[in-house]
Amino acid sequence: MDLFLIKTKLKNEFPLTQQTTESHPQKAAILVMLYPKNNKTHVLMTKRALHLKSHAGEIGFPGGVYEEDEDQNLLATALRETDEEVGVVIEASKVIAQLPIVNTRLGFEITPFVAVISEPLEFEPEEDEVEELLEIPFTSLLSTQQRDVGFSPEQDMVVYWFQHHRIWGASAKILRQIHKLSVY
Repeated sequence: MDLFLIKTKLKNEFPLTQQTTESHPQKAAILVMLYPKNNKTHVLMTKRALHLKSHAGEIGFPGGVYEEDEDQNLLATALRETDEEVGVVIEASKVIAQLPIVNTRLGFEITPFVAVISEPLEFEPEEDEVEELLEIPFTSLLSTQQRDVGFSPEQDMVVYWFQHHRIWGASAKILRQIHKLSVY
């Protein structure tokens, strides 16, 4: 998928909104980073460290819980957590879209932001939080979408695959929101 095309569609469909953030222990934000690598658009995902108390070993996007004393808003949360987890500072000006909130089965309310970066990125993962960095060709990832048979058809859940990694739950919901843009 062409970075210019996805950037245009994301900006039009999911514009950034400035909202005040009320402190809540289950408000979180993540950052979807789309960037070029080897002449293809890639997305960065992480495999969470296996010793973590929550979501150990799961595949997700850099991000975390809103911290009232550190973060001005949820975008600041996504940018701070991205820097902490994968060692890359993304300028707020590179963030071009705010996707609809995704609610998790554990009660978290995740606000996904999307940044489109025009140059390749270099990462320095925080070993205590990140087991593995996954730089995934974006179009290839989207083409792996399947119905998640762990849920009933009425729940309309999907799963994506990268190598042997299963991407499901909130991460799959976020990918699906972007995927829907590529079909029209």
